[in-house]
Amino acid sequence: MLDVECITREDEFLNLRSDWAELWQYSVTPSFFLTHDWIRCCWKELQSGNELRVFVVRDAGKLVLVAPFMKSRRPQKGFPADCVTFIEHPETQIADLLMAKSHESTLPFLSLLRFLADERATDWDLLSLDKLPRGSPTIQLLAASAQSCSSRFEVRPSHEALVIPLAGGWGAYLNSQSPRFRKTLRNVSNRIERLGAVEVKCYSGRESGGGVIHKLFSVSDSSWKVADGVAITSQKLRMSFFEDLLSSLDQRGAVHIWMLEVNGTAIASETQIIDGSIVYALRSDYDERYADSSPGAYLQVEILKQLFGSSYRTYNLGVGLNSYKTRWADERLSLMNFRLYNRTLYSRLLHSVEQYDFGRLKRMPGLRTLHGFIVGRVS
Repeated sequence: MLDVECITREDEFLNLRSDWAELWQYSVTPSFFLTHDWIRCCWKELQSGNELRVFVVRDAGKLVLVAPFMKSRRPQKGFPADCVTFIEHPETQIADLLMAKSHESTLPFLSLLRFLADERATDWDLLSLDKLPRGSPTIQLLAASAQSCSSRFEVRPSHEALVIPLAGGWGAYLNSQSPRFRKTLRNVSNRIERLGAVEVKCYSGRESGGGVIHKLFSVSDSSWKVADGVAITSQKLRMSFFEDLLSSLDQRGAVHIWMLEVNGTAIASETQIIDGSIVYALRSDYDERYADSSPGAYLQVEILKQLFGSSYRTYNLGVGLNSYKTRWADERLSLMNFRLYNRTLYSRLLHSVEQYDFGRLKRMPGLRTLHGFIVGRVS
């Protein structure tokens, strides 16, 4: 008999740490992004405006499944909806449910979905799980469970990330690039070395103390991202997230911070998450005052040289196909979105709206009136 519980209080969530850690060790998806520490750091920033909804499934008291969810009010094609999602932090690169290897079947997922449909029916309209790896067994198990429950669901691509396989060595990688690309890198190296004493450092573990955080924030505060409001230092909560992340995980070596320093001043940085054999580039920044010297490209070269000589297998440049990433990689990794609709009439409406051209549907007087009534704007 499987028991399902919905945890809505932060103290109960924090008390899960020990059981969570044990499950993580023997899980089908032991990603760093599913550790209790990572989820806790994310929730600390996201709790304002969201409600905690961590679902746990136990078999004879033993934790066999954790669904790190939260609830928020979000528009869906113009209609307001109570959405249950992963604890979606912008820095999270992949998301998933934590499932014990001993229970890799539809049974825990069936228990979870039935609990959502029966015990929590009035709490949500849409379950939307984003950034699931395409090959995650969770997708197939959720889909099979949804079919068994006769629930409406969809699976579709949502994000892509560029990756560099780390086999073959730096020399082979460089030779696979165009002559123009190689010439550009030589010019970048010359420009940076003309600035003065150049030093590249990688900090991890206990080395990632207050001084390193200060350098990280200093580079961020001098980057072009400040003007767009997306720098680390643009939000106090995001600064606290990185401070908390580095302080709570400093003994695990899971966070690496690379710095390019010229004459003792940090002018470029990259924050990485080490997840098994995969290195994720979480954040890359450079001091805008040195833009003509391309410090970000210089640091990228030095990072790749080190990674190609390491035991890591893949360098993931992070979610998004930004133009600067496409200069370094062309291999893509797809992430998926799993959407499950409640059985209520309103959720059926949301599903119908999702299936059709909403621009055309809004021109229908009846639906336009319904939409206005729902959002409180009847004309």
